[in-house]
Amino acid sequence: MELRLPAVFIFVIFFIPIPVCAQSQVEDSIFYRSAITNTIAFYYSQLGDQSPIFNGSLYPPLPYTFKEGSPFFLSEKPMLGSVVYDGIQYSDLSLRYEDFRQYLVSIDQSYQLLLINQKIRSFTIGGHQFDNVHLDSLHRGIPTAGFYEVLYAGPSRLLKSTYKKSNETLSMSEGVVRVMEVIEDYYIKIGKVFGPVNTKSELLAKMKNHRKEVQRYIRKNKLNFRKDKDNTLTQTAAYFDQLPD
Repeated sequence: MELRLPAVFIFVIFFIPIPVCAQSQVEDSIFYRSAITNTIAFYYSQLGDQSPIFNGSLYPPLPYTFKEGSPFFLSEKPMLGSVVYDGIQYSDLSLRYEDFRQYLVSIDQSYQLLLINQKIRSFTIGGHQFDNVHLDSLHRGIPTAGFYEVLYAGPSRLLKSTYKKSNETLSMSEGVVRVMEVIEDYYIKIGKVFGPVNTKSELLAKMKNHRKEVQRYIRKNKLNFRKDKDNTLTQTAAYFDQLPD
């Protein structure tokens, strides 16, 4: 198998169909990059356990537990997901995401392997998408780098940051008691800069050109900013993008 895999890889590379001459150089470039990416992804899928995504350090579990809250996103159990890792997309993976320390863990048989954050471009887990956000020109207004959940990927891009911290108290009967505190921050990109939308007033301020329409939309659809912030922000952002400039 080790001798045949490179042969398959080379075969697929050299037998990629050549686009017709009428196509533009831009289309040719997109086609070429897509073909190469898909070919490499296929090659690594054939490697199985020898794939680079399964060659990392073991996940270091926390040496303590929490009386309330969890260090994991959604569930401590592995969930189906995908990841773009070192430029290659891997699908149908068993993943755990510890958002307390921002650790993405890939499950390979009985091993829990810690993926390198710098190599992760994006990932999905349990139907939720996360981007590895850098402090660059594409993310002006974002205060810190790290993994952000993508709630809405339209022109008015909506990101969610989840920060967890451990609050510790000393109990005579239980010893050190740890409770997880969760802080959620939301950012929307209207124009070229992200801005916080943690309150309804901040949201309406960002949508000032259509403030009245947005207010009517929220009332009409009975959206509750305090009780269901994720859904309210997502629906409002999608509605805002439908409005004329």
